[in-house]
Amino acid sequence: MLAEERGWSAYLVGGFVRDALLGTPQKDIDLAVVGDGVALAQLLALELGPQAEVADRFGTATVPLGGGLDLDFVTARKERYPSPGALPVVEPGTLEDDLARRDFTINAQAVPLEREGLGQLVDRHGGVADLAAKLVRVLHPKSFEDDPTRIFRAVRYAERLGFKIERDTLELMLRAVRDGAPATVSTERAVREVLLIMGEPRAEAMLVSLDKLGVLASVHPGLAWTYPPGHVRLANDSDLTPDQRRDAYLATTAAEYASAPEEAEALARWLRLPLPLVRLMRDSAVLAGLWSRLSNDDLRPSDVYDLLNGLDERALEAYSRLEALRADTVGWGRFREFVSRTRKLRPHLTGDYLRSLGIKEGPVYKEAMKALHEAVLDGVVTAKETEVAFLREWLRERGLLEGS
Repeated sequence: MLAEERGWSAYLVGGFVRDALLGTPQKDIDLAVVGDGVALAQLLALELGPQAEVADRFGTATVPLGGGLDLDFVTARKERYPSPGALPVVEPGTLEDDLARRDFTINAQAVPLEREGLGQLVDRHGGVADLAAKLVRVLHPKSFEDDPTRIFRAVRYAERLGFKIERDTLELMLRAVRDGAPATVSTERAVREVLLIMGEPRAEAMLVSLDKLGVLASVHPGLAWTYPPGHVRLANDSDLTPDQRRDAYLATTAAEYASAPEEAEALARWLRLPLPLVRLMRDSAVLAGLWSRLSNDDLRPSDVYDLLNGLDERALEAYSRLEALRADTVGWGRFREFVSRTRKLRPHLTGDYLRSLGIKEGPVYKEAMKALHEAVLDGVVTAKETEVAFLREWLRERGLLEGS
């Protein structure tokens, strides 16, 4: 084995061991190396072919295996926090050091991969007992003070696994929130945790729990999740990717929080979201303001196109996953028709046809093609031949074309 040949020891650790003990599928394999985790990852990458992805500051590396499966390496380390909420200062350590610096007992277990002790579970902190009792428990009383993002993770694990947060751990969480611990974390780190939660299948329950703890409002008032249970139901939720779920929750947040698109955009920028998510939130707020107009009795497909054309595609896709909108059957039908069909409809003819008729170039080209596009959207013309007839008649009515 590569590690043993160099006098290093490698262990399966963390979430992989937890999920294996629970009998649930794993996408990533976590390895802790007493030695040099990055070097071991690079050696393995040379043998397997993939390129190791290295993050030297924390001694971590990832080797992608294909099919969505990754090997995540970390050099076993010990940590100290120079101030509450700060990133830790790390240095190489033993397996015991590495397990002791983890967030919860259920994640502080290891299985040796060396020949001696192969497959024997290392459980120094009672993780097996907490798995059996279905409890999320921190390893020490200063855990949430050192790293308040563990509050987000405690809620995420509890809801995802169907566990309860252990009583003393919950008291420590409440105390940390009361003492303002979440405010000591950078906006980027807090928002990262919120976005991860929004990508979970039980995201709404997690957001409700965090709101009750006062954590979301401590990041930004616009994130407060004060909506009734079941407010967000996503169609085909089990088939959605984490990014698709996240986008649907961001769309809901923007639509509910902002009274104007500018407010939604300002919230997204304050949260330091990447530009695609800024556009998603801004246009979700736009769409929320337009929605009632989709139910107007006299609205034509071309009118719907004029209302919705140009809106961010991800915002449209996010809205299409919100089941609550389907109660408005008229508006929903028009929205879905636009998303699935009419936004892609284009005439066969272009300005080249007008040139072939000898029409002088100018504003009339834009007007004529717009009129033709509307006729296509509204089903007035349905084939290239009828487009020709429509355009010729349109031009004759304006004195731009003679003859029959």
